[in-house]
Amino acid sequence: MSKSVSIVLCFLLIALSSQANTTVDLKSLLEEMVDRDALPKVPLYPYRLKQTSSYDRASKSPAQDWYANLDGSGFIRTEINQGRTERVLMEDNGPGAIVRFWATYMPWFYTDQKLRFYIDGEKTPTIEGRFADIVSGKYLVNGVLSDPTGAFLENNYVLSAKNLYLPIPYQKSVKVTYEGDEDTFYYIINYRSYQQDTPVTPFNMEQLATQSNTIKRVQKDLETGSIALNNTTAQTNTDIRIAPNDAHVIELEGARAIRQLMMQLQAKDHNQALRSTVLSIEFDGKQTIWAPIGDFFAIGYKPAKYQSRYMEVTLSGEMYSRWVMPFRQKAIVKIHNFGHQVVDVKSLSIHHSDWQWNKRSMYFNASWQLLNRTPTARGRDENYITLIGRGKYVGDSLAIYNGAIGNEPQPWWGEGDEKIYFDGEDFPSHFGTGTEDYYGHAWVSSAPFSTPFVSQPTAQGNRGQGLTVNSRWRILDAMPFESAFKFDMEIWSWVENATLDYATTKFWYGDLATTQVLSLETKEKWQPDAASVKTPVRLTDFIEGEGLLVDTEEPQNKVVHTIPNDRGLRNRSYWMLKALSAGDSVSGQFFSGADKQGVLEIAMVYSPKSMIVDVFLNDQLVLADLDLYRPEIETNVHRVKNIRFVKGVNKVTVRAKSVSKHNIRGDEAGIDYLRLITEHKW
Repeated sequence: MSKSVSIVLCFLLIALSSQANTTVDLKSLLEEMVDRDALPKVPLYPYRLKQTSSYDRASKSPAQDWYANLDGSGFIRTEINQGRTERVLMEDNGPGAIVRFWATYMPWFYTDQKLRFYIDGEKTPTIEGRFADIVSGKYLVNGVLSDPTGAFLENNYVLSAKNLYLPIPYQKSVKVTYEGDEDTFYYIINYRSYQQDTPVTPFNMEQLATQSNTIKRVQKDLETGSIALNNTTAQTNTDIRIAPNDAHVIELEGARAIRQLMMQLQAKDHNQALRSTVLSIEFDGKQTIWAPIGDFFAIGYKPAKYQSRYMEVTLSGEMYSRWVMPFRQKAIVKIHNFGHQVVDVKSLSIHHSDWQWNKRSMYFNASWQLLNRTPTARGRDENYITLIGRGKYVGDSLAIYNGAIGNEPQPWWGEGDEKIYFDGEDFPSHFGTGTEDYYGHAWVSSAPFSTPFVSQPTAQGNRGQGLTVNSRWRILDAMPFESAFKFDMEIWSWVENATLDYATTKFWYGDLATTQVLSLETKEKWQPDAASVKTPVRLTDFIEGEGLLVDTEEPQNKVVHTIPNDRGLRNRSYWMLKALSAGDSVSGQFFSGADKQGVLEIAMVYSPKSMIVDVFLNDQLVLADLDLYRPEIETNVHRVKNIRFVKGVNKVTVRAKSVSKHNIRGDEAGIDYLRLITEHKW
C-alpha cells in the first residue's frame, strides 16, 4: 500500500470515527440554531417534526366536527403522580428533542400552574416549576430563547403569549404534564422525533451551567440577525430605475450560495410598488422564487420595521434577506415591475460565496398566493401549500387585509387552526389551536413585535379594518419531508361572510424535482387596498373565474367580473356571463406552465337567471347541456376525467344553447373557478 493511500485511509477513519462519536445534545442543538448552512441541507440525523397541542379533540375527521373550536381543552390523558392530578400534554418514545413550546392562559382564573418534564422514564421530573417561570420565564434561560410576545394590558391584566425555544433533548422518552386549577390551558409543543439509532444525550439541569457560555453566544447571535460578509463577493447596483412592464436582471455563475440580498424601493406610490414589484430567481434553470417584494420581505404592502433570523426591514426602508440560497451552476435574479409607475431600486446588493454542493444540498424556494376578497366562515380549510418530492419547510408570512365593505362587520381572523400532513398522512400530525397561536402571539394582540422566530410588524387588521402581517421563521422546528407535504390553514371567524384579502408567502428548500401543486404566475396590477383590489389570480393548476383574461373579440357586454352579495361562492366573485342568447359564446384565457393531465374540477355558478350551456376547454367539450338554474345563487362543482392543460395559453368557452325552462334568458351565471387535480396522494 502506498504512503498516500495510507494517509487518505487514515483521515477517512478519523472522520468516520468523529462522526460516529457525535451526539445530539443541548450544545449541538444550540450550535445548529446559529449554523446558517444547516438549513439548506437534509438533516445529518434525520427526524420528523411532530406537534402536540390543546386542539379540540372533537375534531375527528372532515366529516366529524372538523372545525371544533374549544382549543384550550385538549390533552392526552389525566394521571395521578405521587398524589397529584397531572394532565399529560405530550409524550414521545425514542430519541428526540423538544424545540418549541408555545402557551398562554387566562390570568384572571389561574393562580398557580406547574409544568413537569419527565425525561427517559425517570419518576422524578427533570424539570419542574411554575409554568410562567419555565415558559417565558428565567427558570431555564433568560433572553430570546424564552420571551413573551405581543404583550398588552387589558382590564388590568397583562396578556401575552409565552414561548420557549431552548432545546430539550431526550434519548428514551419524554412526558410533559400540567397541574393547575383550571382545565383550559392553551399550548403547542413542537418536537423532533429522531430515528431509533440516533445517539442523544438527554437534558439535565446541570447542562444549563456547563453550557452557559454557549447559550449566551447563541442568544446574542440570534438577537443580532446580521451576518459577517467579509468572505463574500458583492454584486452591487446602487441606482436602478425599472420602467413599467420591465425588469432588471442579474446573473451569478459557479457553485455559489447567496448569503444576503438587500434592496430599497422608491416610487410615487410606495405601497403599490411593494405589491406590484416582484422578485423572481432561477437556480440552475428552474424558477424557485416568485413573490411581490413586500411579501417576500414579510411586510405586505406597508413599510414597517422589524428584525428576525432571516429577514430584516429597517426604519429607512432597507430590506434584507439572509436566507442561504445555494446553487450548482447559475442563478438568475430578476426584479420585475408589473405596475404602472416607475420604480427605483436603491442600494441593491447580492452577497454570495462558495458552496460545496453534495447530496444533502437543496434549493431555496419562495412562493406567493393571494385569496382575493375571500369570505370568512366558521371553518373552511385553505391550502397554504402542497409539495411533492423531498424538501424542508422553513417558514411563511401571512399578510391579511381585514376590510369590511359597506355595513359588513370587521372579523377577527385568527381562530383557524393549521393542519399539516407529511408524506401522505390521512390525519394531520400538526393540528394547531389558532392562526395567531401558530404565529406566536395570542389574545388578538395588536402590539407590533419581532423576535428571531416570529414577527408582527403591522397589526391594524387584528381589531379593526387594516393590514396585519404575521410571519414565522423556523430554525430547529424546520419540517423535513421525504415525498410530500401539505399545509392547510382554517379560515375560521366568529363573523361569517365578511371579507379578507389573504396573501401567503411560503419558504422552503427542496430538490429540483420537488414540485408545488399550486404555483402562481400573474402579471397584472395589484392595488394594495382591499376595498379596491382587482387581482386576476392566474395559477398553473387553479384558476379563479374572475382571473380569466376575456378574449377581446368577444362582445364585451356578454362578460362581467362582479362581486355579488351572495353566499356560497368560494371567493365571492366569479366570471359572470351576461345576457347570453341561444348561440352566443364567450371565451377566456389562462396560462399553464407545463403540459399537465388530470381531473378537471370546474365550479359553475347557478342562479335564478340562467341558461343551458355547453362548456369547452381548448375546444374539447367537457360539460354538455348544463342547466344552470337554481332558485338562489350557488356554486356546484363538476369533475371531468382525463383533461389536459397545455403549456402556454389555454381557452375556456361557454356557449349558450337555449334558455332555461325556468327563465326567459340568462344573465347571472358563470364560472367560480377551474382546478386541475394532478396525480398525487391528496
